[in-house]
Amino acid sequence: MARTAPSRRLPHKPDNRSRPDLRPVRDPGVAGDVFDSFPYGIVVVEPGGAVLAHNPAADAILGEGAVSDGITRCCELLGCRRTGPLETICLSEMAAEQARALPEIRLDLAPASPTRAAWVTAAPLDAEGTRVLLELRPGDAHDRRRRTEPHWTNGAQLRIYTFGGTRVESSEGSIGGRWLEQRPGQLLKYLLAERHRVVRREEIAETIWPGADRRILGSVRHFVHALRARLEPERERRVPSSFILNIQGGYAIDRRHVYIDADDFEDQVRTGLAHLAESRVMLARERLERALALYQGDFLADEPYADWAMHQRDALRRLAGDALRALSAIARRAGDLDTAAAHIERLADLEPFDVDVHREVIGLCLERGRRSEALRRFAALRVRMLRTFGEDIDFTLSDLREFGGAPDGDAPAEHVGA
Repeated sequence: MARTAPSRRLPHKPDNRSRPDLRPVRDPGVAGDVFDSFPYGIVVVEPGGAVLAHNPAADAILGEGAVSDGITRCCELLGCRRTGPLETICLSEMAAEQARALPEIRLDLAPASPTRAAWVTAAPLDAEGTRVLLELRPGDAHDRRRRTEPHWTNGAQLRIYTFGGTRVESSEGSIGGRWLEQRPGQLLKYLLAERHRVVRREEIAETIWPGADRRILGSVRHFVHALRARLEPERERRVPSSFILNIQGGYAIDRRHVYIDADDFEDQVRTGLAHLAESRVMLARERLERALALYQGDFLADEPYADWAMHQRDALRRLAGDALRALSAIARRAGDLDTAAAHIERLADLEPFDVDVHREVIGLCLERGRRSEALRRFAALRVRMLRTFGEDIDFTLSDLREFGGAPDGDAPAEHVGA
């Protein structure tokens, strides 16, 4: 049922001389009825960002009471100038300044909102740009819809996640699909594995498709073009790619415009370990925990047999191990054996045949009085080593109990701080 609150209705303008393409509305009440009954959210913003009016559908999307006409500002509703796709802009200001309707963008809404995400369009409501109309459609936080005009908000930006499998996202949503399993996707993954340098076409052809017909060399350029089209579908001809650079016959990812979780992970671990070496334990723990939150599985786990991914995969796994050892040592020094054990158990999952790591896990079980668990882990380790290498382990449960459990781990003494 349509609302009849006149304060929410748009001012009726029977004089359409400035808009000769529009037919006059014969019934002045029609505009208000459309506004109240429109199935999608409508929010009208006045100069300065304050909400002038909104319709019932906006309440259904944003939450009853989330919008107060004359009080709420558009930036509070949309997250303008906060971390996210609108980090550097205000959507309504941009629409007014550009005097045009902006492309639709998917935004995550406040956790308390009935709808967790919405597709938002902003357009000037009048020729002077004094008021802006925002239309909101319910969306999905995991919407995979590919945008037709990506990256228009703050310049070209791309986010690529490599741990546990490959995911590609623009500011407007996922750029996923079967193409990641095909040659353009393989090319992207190879460039990710070699992201610190430029790789030549010959190297790409021989490494990714060894033994293939020599004609594949001429096709590399085609696959690069296909990859760029996937990442920037609306890039105009002859306009340089924002993401895949062409440098003297070779290719590289432009990391100025591309966030790669593996880069972030490396930076966080190395910064954390440097803090730890300086006895800045709290800062170190924060950085290392942030790094391990990124590590959701092996690097490019969707290419498990690719030789070209293994070197980087092993290097990142070693860094994850360094972070886990350091965090375990911090926790042990603080007397928090449960947290220390959780970190070492995660390390043991990464290193199933590292006897020293598993010895520490078992020792921590004994220190915490978990003898049954210690016995199960000890027996499983023996079976795994005998079946795989034909070797028995060189310690007993009595050895661990006699020496008070496992040592503090491999982290250097200066890494545990005071």
